[in-house]
Amino acid sequence: MHLRWKRRALVLLALLAVLSVSAATSATTAGAKTATAAAKKKAKKKKTTKKKTTKRATTTTAKKSQRIIGSPTGDTATTLKARPTDYDPNAELNVTYAAPPSSLDPAKNSGEYFTNQLYDRLTYASDDLQIQPMLATSWRYPDAHTLEMTLRSDVTFEDGTKFDAAAVKANIVRSQTLAGSILTSVLKGISSVEVVSPSVVRFHLSSGGAELPAVFAGSPGMMISPKVIASGVSLDTGPHGGGSGPWTVDSFTPNDRVVYKQSRMVQDGTYWDKAAGLIKKMTWIYLATSPQRINAVRSGDVDLAQVTGVDTYPAKQLIKSGGYSGRDLTLQTTQVSLYLRSTRPPLDNKTFRQALAYAIDKEALAKGLYNGDCDPAQQFYTSRHWAHSAAVDNMFKFDHDKAQQLIKQSGIFNPTFTIVYVPLYEAPAQAIQGMLGDYGINVKLQPVAGGDLSFRDGQADASISTLSPNGGLDPSTLINQFYLGVFNMLPDPDGSVAKATAAASDPTISQAQAAKLYDGIFQKIADASVTVNLCNTHQVWFQKGKVANLNDFGLTFGGRVDPRYLYVKK
Repeated sequence: MHLRWKRRALVLLALLAVLSVSAATSATTAGAKTATAAAKKKAKKKKTTKKKTTKRATTTTAKKSQRIIGSPTGDTATTLKARPTDYDPNAELNVTYAAPPSSLDPAKNSGEYFTNQLYDRLTYASDDLQIQPMLATSWRYPDAHTLEMTLRSDVTFEDGTKFDAAAVKANIVRSQTLAGSILTSVLKGISSVEVVSPSVVRFHLSSGGAELPAVFAGSPGMMISPKVIASGVSLDTGPHGGGSGPWTVDSFTPNDRVVYKQSRMVQDGTYWDKAAGLIKKMTWIYLATSPQRINAVRSGDVDLAQVTGVDTYPAKQLIKSGGYSGRDLTLQTTQVSLYLRSTRPPLDNKTFRQALAYAIDKEALAKGLYNGDCDPAQQFYTSRHWAHSAAVDNMFKFDHDKAQQLIKQSGIFNPTFTIVYVPLYEAPAQAIQGMLGDYGINVKLQPVAGGDLSFRDGQADASISTLSPNGGLDPSTLINQFYLGVFNMLPDPDGSVAKATAAASDPTISQAQAAKLYDGIFQKIADASVTVNLCNTHQVWFQKGKVANLNDFGLTFGGRVDPRYLYVKK
């Protein structure tokens, strides 16, 4: 294995030398074949050698996250960052990203990376996976059915409307009732919103509620001017003066790019966060593959690129060679996964789905395809998260013989199904096709355009994509969005998972009690095998050095980045 990794490294470095996107794509295909070959080799060895189970060592010293209920600041005022003195006030920045911009309406667009620029949120999620104040300065639960938030008094929307408790109420009602809203399921526990005073808003809860501080750090907490909401104008192309964030839309080309310009508040000095929005003009461009994004930086066409998946290795090698810089990180709340639609044959057979969970060699994917830049996963949450389940870690580990046995028990003859994927996931799709082919499973691959919703809407058998919930730091959001809500992947005929999720979201129970409930829920989800968790990928934000403050690039732990504190030096 060691020699194969060295050979792989040499091949990738040679590919970079010629700057060929097509060559890099070929390398990706070769990596998929390497992963498949590794799985087959390991499977053959498994037949003659007793399998040894070793616990994967961790080298992280990161602090384990905590279940945030009350405000971490109590009643004290939020401390804001100081504005840097060395920024260029006329700077422009071009950024390339792995996903295409679709709607810019936060209630319709799951990609907050295009709406974080436009709308501030009630709370903020820091890189240590903790929830911090943003537009809400503090919050508390007077009882199990009530959440109260105290709000900033110095915030206005771009149209001049003042931000207050009435604005919060208008936004929550909109997200709950708007046709096509993807936020309904994560806000379903809010029965009503009460304006206590201009600076205090009270949420009356029909169930749960402990998740809301984390939920409000994403799209559900984005604030739009109530005047714009009342007008009924579509926000698909931008905020139309209703933004609360440091930028607004200059131009928007769906599935291609968004050009942002500083909001009126930043320009006239009235924006509440003086360290944010210091880039005068910012263009976010969609490029489908990481080799394209790497080469765009090298050619000078863009200043900053998101490099993902199998291409993080060559980006890191370029940084090591000199002339480039960047930030290398592991995603914590975004994960490459295989989704299975349990209502479509042959995936409606639970035994067959469980066979797939045993059949895929995640270590081979991580090492052979991703060069070690993807941490194998048995579940969504890593060991850094308070709701990580030790029991699930021991379920459905790669076992070639067990997979073959379950395929036979399923009674399915010549199993065939189709996996849809966007360009970013072509390599793992090919690798899994090869792995499952070793068991006689005929996997067909169907490439789809970015933003395709065929699996979500029940029109596809399976999908390789990212498991990345809005406000995903709280487990109830993951469950309500992917398993019981929008994606509706989990069969829950007796409602037991829904009931347990509501119980775990009770703000009056302890973290230990909530973790125990989620442990049982995640074991049920694992047993249903509607998701094969593959690995948590690394990302590199790659640049030549123009961008300052890259270590304060918000929300990178989930890939839903917030560029509010980036700037360019004079």
